[in-house]
Amino acid sequence: MIQSLFSASTGAGWQDFLTPLRDFTQADGAMLHFQPVRGTAQTWSIGVDCLALQDLMPSLRFDRVYGQEDLTTTRALDGFFRIVKVRADGSANASLCILREAHRRDFRSPDRQFLTTVSPFLGQCLSTWARLTAERGQADQSEHLLAGLGAGWVITDLTGNIQSMSPNIDALRAFRNMRISERLRLEFADPEMALRFRTAFAACATQGTATVIFTADVGTELTLQRQNAEILVRLRETPDHTALPAEAFAQHFGLNRSEGRLAALICDGHSLKSAAKVLGWTDETARSCSKAIFARMGVQGQTGLLRRALTSGVTLD
Repeated sequence: MIQSLFSASTGAGWQDFLTPLRDFTQADGAMLHFQPVRGTAQTWSIGVDCLALQDLMPSLRFDRVYGQEDLTTTRALDGFFRIVKVRADGSANASLCILREAHRRDFRSPDRQFLTTVSPFLGQCLSTWARLTAERGQADQSEHLLAGLGAGWVITDLTGNIQSMSPNIDALRAFRNMRISERLRLEFADPEMALRFRTAFAACATQGTATVIFTADVGTELTLQRQNAEILVRLRETPDHTALPAEAFAQHFGLNRSEGRLAALICDGHSLKSAAKVLGWTDETARSCSKAIFARMGVQGQTGLLRRALTSGVTLD
C-alpha cells in the first residue's frame, strides 16, 4: 500500500492508490482531496461518491483520524466513514477519506489505525506530487516554446547512437528530411545533407569543435557540440509563416486577412512579384497592399517586415 502511494505521487496517478486502499479497507468509496496554498483544489475519487465529506474538511485537525461518531455537530451523513487531514507542501493540506454505505457494517479499529499509519507518508507524497506537477508544467511550457521556434535537440554518443532527444523532435518540419533509424541514429533523405552531417560529426567527435551545417533547400540548420563523451545536436528549421492560419497571422500584426497572407509570403522569402502570382493578384495590387502593411506595422520596407516577424511571437501560439 505504501509502495502504491509513492508510485502514485511520481506519476502513476492517484487512482492507482485509491483502488488498493478501497479494496484493503473493504470500503465502497475512497477519495483524496488536495488543497494547495494557491490555485485550484483537486479531488480524486473511486467507487461510491464521497464528495459530501468535503464539507467536513475545513474544521478537521491535522493528523487525527475522524469517524462519523466524532463529528456529531455536522449534518447527518448516510453511511460510515473514516477521514484524516494532513499537511502537505508548506501550508497546503490534503484529506483522505474512505466510506461504506449505510447497509454495511462500520469500519473496525484497525482501519482507523491504518489511516494513522499512512498519513505521514501521504503528506510527503503529495508534496512530491505537487513539485513534480509544477516542474512538468514548466517543462511543457519550455517544449511548447521550443516547438514554436522550430527548434529541438538530440544527444548522441561519440559513435552517433542517440541517447536522448527533445520530446517535440519528431513534430518538427525538419524531420521531413531526416528520420531516426531502427539503430537509433539520425539519417537524412538528402544525400548532400547526409554527407555534410557525417563529415561534421566526425570532426566534432575528434576535435571537440562546434560545427554548423546549413542547406537552404532543406531549410534546416544543425549545430554540433561535443560535451565530454556525448555530442549535442541542436537543430532549427526555417520558420514557415504561410503554414500559420491566415487569420491568426493577420490578427497578431493588426492586418486584414489579405494583408496577412501577403505579409506571410514576404516573410517566407517571396518577392512581391512571386507573392502576387501565388495570390492571383496583379503586381500593382501587391505593391499597394505592401505599402498598407508597412504603414500598419510601422516598418520600413520588406526588410523591416521580416525583422518584425522573426522577432515576434507569432509562431509561438
